[in-house]
Amino acid sequence: MADKRVTIYDVAKTAGVAPSTVSRAFSRPGRVSAATHATVMNAAKELGYRTSAPAAQERGHRHHRLGIEVPDLTNPYFAELVSGMQEAAHEQEFLLLLLDTVEDEARERTSLESAVNVVDGIVLAGTRLSDATLNHLTKRIPVVVLNRRVAGLDSVTPDYEHGMGQAMAHLAENGTRTVTYVAGPVNSWSDGERWRAARVAARQHGLQVQRHGPFAPTTTGGEQAFEELRDSLPHAVICYNDLVAFGFLVSALRAGIRVPGQLSVMGHDDIQLSRLVGGGLTTVVSPKRAQGRAAVERLVRRIENPSAHRTPVEGSLPVRLVPRGTTGPREAGS
Repeated sequence: MADKRVTIYDVAKTAGVAPSTVSRAFSRPGRVSAATHATVMNAAKELGYRTSAPAAQERGHRHHRLGIEVPDLTNPYFAELVSGMQEAAHEQEFLLLLLDTVEDEARERTSLESAVNVVDGIVLAGTRLSDATLNHLTKRIPVVVLNRRVAGLDSVTPDYEHGMGQAMAHLAENGTRTVTYVAGPVNSWSDGERWRAARVAARQHGLQVQRHGPFAPTTTGGEQAFEELRDSLPHAVICYNDLVAFGFLVSALRAGIRVPGQLSVMGHDDIQLSRLVGGGLTTVVSPKRAQGRAAVERLVRRIENPSAHRTPVEGSLPVRLVPRGTTGPREAGS
């Protein structure tokens, strides 16, 4: 009911700006400063005001911008993912509004709330929000989710099961018997899927597998994981991502552990850094640019013709193992 009573004049009074500024903040946000835009949006949220932008979009009004949410742009994985999105968006004549949420759920909520009125659709490349929250968001604006499946939403995910199957087969062939999966963020859907796939693949290849974590998806997280495991190292570790694997690997080498003779180390994502130490890091490769392109193309199709795509589309992209110097035969007696 509040939506029908609150006007832009109420919002202007609360925000301490002119009514024309409120109008521009909603209809042409590029014409106001970022600080003013945030002030207006906060006032509107406080009062329960809702812009008519969704109805305008139904009549054909477009911003020609897409929102792109990533949890950590300093992670090279997301940088390459965004590069693929940028290519596809340029071809479709859309600009990108990048939202780096720095693994902070509160910041993600605030960023998405601000963006929903100034973009035509949103790609969530690593959201930590609940399924219920995401389903509410998609009622307001077209959404595509990367690296996660949510009932009712379009998604693009790697084939984790196939990738982990290759990883476990490779380790078994090299004499590995015990494997530890070094886990990532506790609320990461992809982490849960990788762990599930690891258990299935380990059983298929006669390996013992355990999970250790969660850890931050960074080199510091990998260093911490090594310190916790160094007194009872398994034959091999498979890390949540290459940054964690890199931190684990460097710590192991500094401690005098022979890699791969005493310990095999494996990551996920195949970022450039993974090729620069220890003869190269063995990693499970996901098609980052292809994922980014697929997400943007799917989002634009839904924006341009929503009635033709009522059923959510789930897409799974192939992954592959790239063996390098950090995995190999175990030394006799190790």
